[in-house]
Amino acid sequence: MRVIVNEPLVTKRSTWGRRIMSVAFAALVFSVVLSLKRETVLAAYGVMVAGLILVNVGAAYGGKWLRDPRPDQVLDKALKGLNHGSRLYNYLLPVDHVLLSSVGLLVLTLKTQDGQIIGHGDKWQRRLNLWASFMAMFESKLGNPSRQARNEAAKMESWLHTHLPDAAVPVRPVVVFTNPKAQLFLTEPSVPAFALADLKGHLRTALKERPLPQTTLKALTDLFDEQAP
Repeated sequence: MRVIVNEPLVTKRSTWGRRIMSVAFAALVFSVVLSLKRETVLAAYGVMVAGLILVNVGAAYGGKWLRDPRPDQVLDKALKGLNHGSRLYNYLLPVDHVLLSSVGLLVLTLKTQDGQIIGHGDKWQRRLNLWASFMAMFESKLGNPSRQARNEAAKMESWLHTHLPDAAVPVRPVVVFTNPKAQLFLTEPSVPAFALADLKGHLRTALKERPLPQTTLKALTDLFDEQAP
């Protein structure tokens, strides 16, 4: 499997992530200083709120761009040995992670949260203890993974239709939980969802389906490779 990463974008976003988190923590510290004086207490609240907003923005950046290893690097390691004809595109297309294979496209929606992840159909919940709940303030939110995955797949389909309107290409959404500390309790999820350790097995099964015509596969490969900086 070949892996293609938009390295310039990674460098740019990681730099912005560090800057946002630095400003956020500086704002929180400054709010504490302001709160020590009665006449600046109200200002302290305003600065604190601004700091917390920046913390949430920075957490979203941090979970994707500052984590070591980054989610795309974790995905790359987990999929080593997959069919040599497959190509994994990271941060180059309308969605973050797209696996181009002989049978079509898989849009991989990565979730980095740990704890108990409970999914029933299209409903999701994350259960944490008190300390983990506090730490979750500095992480990206779980949200609704299946809905996010469907939206990303639809976005990819729309982009494909614009660039290759005559190509019939299956686009399948898949949710992947990359944190080894995530405990998954899934009941009939509306979108296939797996722990990272189980993803390769799912993909190997999927790759046994009817392959795309070689002309379509080449057109997809050429189009995707053109997006590389």
